[in-house]
Amino acid sequence: MYKISEHPVLPIPEDNPIEFLFDGKKVTGQKGNTIAAALHRAGYIVHNHSLKGRNRTLQCGIGKCGACEMIVDGKVARICITKVDHVKCVERIKDGTANNMKQLQESTSETQENKSENKHKRITYKTTVAIIGAGPSGLAVREELNKAGVDNFIIDNNSSIGGQFNMQTHQFFFFEKEKRFGGQRGFEIAKGLAGEDSKGIFLDSVVWDILENRRLAVKNIHTGEIFYVIADQLVVATGAIPFMPPFKNDDVPGVYTAAVVQRMMNSELTLLGKNILTIGAGNIGYLTSYQAMQAGATIKAIVEAAPNEGGFPVQANRIKRLGIPIITSHLLLEAIPNEDYSGITGAIIAKCENFKPIPGTEQIITGIDCINICTGLVPDSHLFKKGKEVFARACYGVGDAVRIGEGTTAVLRGRQCAFQIMDELGVRYNYDQYLKVSREYIDSQQHPVKVLDQAAMPSAERAAEKPFVVANCLYGFACNPCTFACKHGAISKLTTSTAPVIDYTKCMGCMECVYQCPGLAIFGYNQSKEQVFLPVEYKVKEGADVILVNDNGTKVGEGHVEKILLKPNKTNLARVKVLNNTGEITNIKGLVLKETYPHKLDIKPLHASDDHAKTFICHCEDITEEELLQLIGTRKSLT
Repeated sequence: MYKISEHPVLPIPEDNPIEFLFDGKKVTGQKGNTIAAALHRAGYIVHNHSLKGRNRTLQCGIGKCGACEMIVDGKVARICITKVDHVKCVERIKDGTANNMKQLQESTSETQENKSENKHKRITYKTTVAIIGAGPSGLAVREELNKAGVDNFIIDNNSSIGGQFNMQTHQFFFFEKEKRFGGQRGFEIAKGLAGEDSKGIFLDSVVWDILENRRLAVKNIHTGEIFYVIADQLVVATGAIPFMPPFKNDDVPGVYTAAVVQRMMNSELTLLGKNILTIGAGNIGYLTSYQAMQAGATIKAIVEAAPNEGGFPVQANRIKRLGIPIITSHLLLEAIPNEDYSGITGAIIAKCENFKPIPGTEQIITGIDCINICTGLVPDSHLFKKGKEVFARACYGVGDAVRIGEGTTAVLRGRQCAFQIMDELGVRYNYDQYLKVSREYIDSQQHPVKVLDQAAMPSAERAAEKPFVVANCLYGFACNPCTFACKHGAISKLTTSTAPVIDYTKCMGCMECVYQCPGLAIFGYNQSKEQVFLPVEYKVKEGADVILVNDNGTKVGEGHVEKILLKPNKTNLARVKVLNNTGEITNIKGLVLKETYPHKLDIKPLHASDDHAKTFICHCEDITEEELLQLIGTRKSLT
């Protein structure tokens, strides 16, 4: 695994090493980072084994499963959320049922006297609203409640607030009347939502049950302290867990969900592979691939089982402009492990129809060391279901816990929920503001709708007169930071269902909108000087010779990078001299370094093999797909 020592967007902290023992061997981690990051950097990527001894590693990466549990200073802990700070000793849980049970019993043993003593020390807190989850939706609820003076507590199992936003380095879409979040990066929005007051925020704390009389049982995962929270209203913002489709060798180290890849890369500055194959051409697949490229990886391809690309077209275009192929109507069948099953070397894919592989179409992709699984999320809703039983109408679900959506949707649903709680409590609020937020919430969930066949262009006279920009945003969706970027009022976007409109009588060609577009879909041109102005969020040096491409990544010319104009939001402007061009200058939408073009993908037909790999449905207990189907047999139901 690889330490990320430079990044175009994220700050790189100074080294602050922490040493600990892992199975008797000395390992060095970075203060503030997790044990998982330290072990991966040190090359220890096998974290435990199944009952039959198969190597296993991180699975969810966000503390929601037990795949990475180890013994940390004598106690069972999930190393993906346990920091190295103050840690002395880490051990794998021993293989074998007897050893396993003995080790777990020793790690959790506590005398009856201590149990009784701790029980009497337990504290009970009372509040009006309890919020489980300090992600974007939970924080948005808290922010609105604080404005109205409604007391609340927020509880989260992480050591910092922000949830998934902390792992997002891209600029976010927002459709706003007044600029606030639009164009900000995820980790920046997380800080803004928290505000200055941290009162009532319980971090490193897990709600492990919802008891009668509207009481939450909470445990601090670091101190072991158990306490209770009694509330009148409950908001569940517990997010989601990655969906992992079953395939052969799907839990071999080297196969990771997007949550693992993103957390390790953007929060822990640890790259899990240099040559990555992404599975899933949706927004998560596009963004994690783009972010891995920023961190120094090569994305070999994105494989999608559906016949069409998913996600937002502007997100797909940023990938295609890098020359990364998107292979549709193909299914991942198998990860190819190395000799000792401690990593991967390739993958087998096949053409598919209705998500079923077509026999005889299998191909093998080699030269990869990481598979990034981006096949969607499943709501983490068990506390929401229990909450509805105990709190009835006083229980609300927000964010991915109830509906998987983009970050904008999560924030807006959180704000809407806060107004609903105020209504239930009889607290005065602005009803017009509630309606406005509700409409924005509904609009934010719409799929991008194509409203233009091609981007609007200036007249030939205007294009020759001075520099200009083109908004290659052909779809209507909830995004308008470009309207705030233009100080001359040249860009307008009236609703979420329309595309931005540029008034070329007002456009000065200042290029401010080019680097402030979250979708990187605005480009600048100076025809008289044969220059293009392109947004870049990755390492490009002045003086570099580049291949100029269109939105599909097809070569349309060559160029020379004259200047990199550094911008405060870390999306810089590359001023490129066009040396030769096969068509209109406005066809140019991106650049690829000459030495990396064309993109190389090692793929070839798979001939008959003696592969005996199996698909496991239950990884911990080694239950295979074949065994499960044999058990079900011809039954229509199981009792």
